[in-house]
Amino acid sequence: MSTIEARQFTQKTVKAFEPDIALINKRAKFLACSAADVIHEMCRELRKQVYLQELGESFDLACSNGEQIAAFEEEHKLWDCALSDGLNSAD
Repeated sequence: MSTIEARQFTQKTVKAFEPDIALINKRAKFLACSAADVIHEMCRELRKQVYLQELGESFDLACSNGEQIAAFEEEHKLWDCALSDGLNSAD
């Protein structure tokens, strides 16, 4: 857990249900950090989870559209050619 990153922000009071507060406090004690650090990390993980879920849903939607699949495959072929042209981009 990145406690340094979490402390860059101003802390505010948050209302929560008692079982959730107990869980957060137990986790903070186990990790030897503050409850705010635990909440920050939980929110960071939730952001990642939501992003990946939305990305997957967008991919599924794109895959259900034959026109978009064809456009993707055409662009993919172009990039395959560019990557296999033998040129070194570092030169």
